Amino acid sequence: MKISIGYLLSPIGLIKIVGQDDSIVSVEFVSHQDEEEIICPVVKEAILQLEEYFEGKRTTFELKLRLEGTEFQKRVWNELNNIPFGSVISYKELAKKVGTPQGARAVGNAAKKNPAVIIVPCHRVVKSDLSLGGFSGGLEKKIWLLSHEGWKIENGLLRK
Repeated sequence: MKISIGYLLSPIGLIKIVGQDDSIVSVEFVSHQDEEEIICPVVKEAILQLEEYFEGKRTTFELKLRLEGTEFQKRVWNELNNIPFGSVISYKELAKKVGTPQGARAVGNAAKKNPAVIIVPCHRVVKSDLSLGGFSGGLEKKIWLLSHEGWKIENGLLRK
């Protein structure tokens, strides 16, 4: 197993991308570069695609992912990938889609543990009343990402 690491200074902070062999295993916000960069082709491609996303040139990601989690978490993360750019879904709706209609809180916890932020768009999950809910990277980053995708936040609620 070959591990590679790259960093991207994005408009909303430093992002660490970790690849293993030909797959991405994590994308996370970090406060500083804590490991030496060893960039392989899959990490280089992830950095390129993220740059394109931040520049407004990309709305979907085409990367092979190898995400570690429980079966439930993986179901949630897979469903997150079905939320189109510029769209949002409520925790309750997402819970129904993964087969746990009463599991909005569990879905929120799974989204919080998403190992590949932005690539797996957990920032597109909001509360039923269109208030923001949480985000592992911090609420200011979620606001930026949703604004980047065409949303406005007025009085704490999303508006198109």
